[in-house]
Amino acid sequence: MTPLSATPGPDHPSELARSPLLKPIGKEHLMNKTVAFLFLLCAATAGAYETVTLYQLTGAIQCVDETGVPAERAADLLRGQGVKVVSAERRKLPLDVTTGCGAPTGEANVMTVAAADWAAFTAKNPDAGGYGLWVFETSTVEVYKYDGTMQCGLGHEIPLGEMAKELKAAGIEVLQSRKGTDGLTHISVCGASTGAINVYTIERDALPSARELGYRLLLTREMTQQIKPRVSTQRMVGMQARSTPRPAAKAREPIPLLW
Repeated sequence: MTPLSATPGPDHPSELARSPLLKPIGKEHLMNKTVAFLFLLCAATAGAYETVTLYQLTGAIQCVDETGVPAERAADLLRGQGVKVVSAERRKLPLDVTTGCGAPTGEANVMTVAAADWAAFTAKNPDAGGYGLWVFETSTVEVYKYDGTMQCGLGHEIPLGEMAKELKAAGIEVLQSRKGTDGLTHISVCGASTGAINVYTIERDALPSARELGYRLLLTREMTQQIKPRVSTQRMVGMQARSTPRPAAKAREPIPLLW
């Protein structure tokens, strides 16, 4: 009888481990596993997009019971135009709103969308479908008040430092201050405003308190030009593949305005 410790044959485990037929198979199997893993990773991160945040007034007006267009309905309108909507919610526009029946309530539908889809949409719709960029997510804001000067040398200018005392007395830290203009065209007549304003940089959280003192949020063209798409922390593997031209999509009707 051949002992169990006999010289290994072709069926012995040690010989199988050294078999040249199994080494290529093992490598190919490992490669397939790696490809499958990367494919799953691509699928898991397929939602990683550069995004921009937009808003549009809901259409709700003061003194009317109607609540305007729901956020999800507004999102569906964009989806119908081929724009991927990541999130949609209703928020209060942080701007001064005229008080009076028939005026907007200031409620807005705010949506985060895929930047590439939005770029394609605005290329077809120069008016952006009535949407604007949501530029109110910075940690600080600029607020302003008119400095009191009037045309023909009338009025009394309130210096930056003097007006800043009002903010500080209300517990609002002034980070920076500067002179500016409101950018509006004023009628040329003695006693009319010069458009000169005192501008203060404060923390965003202090904006409600500043507004109670009569300060307004300052929005400039430079603010909107500085808004760039936000990049998700997870980048899709093989993102370059997204640059491959897509088949021409079927023409869509312009997106309807919500009011």
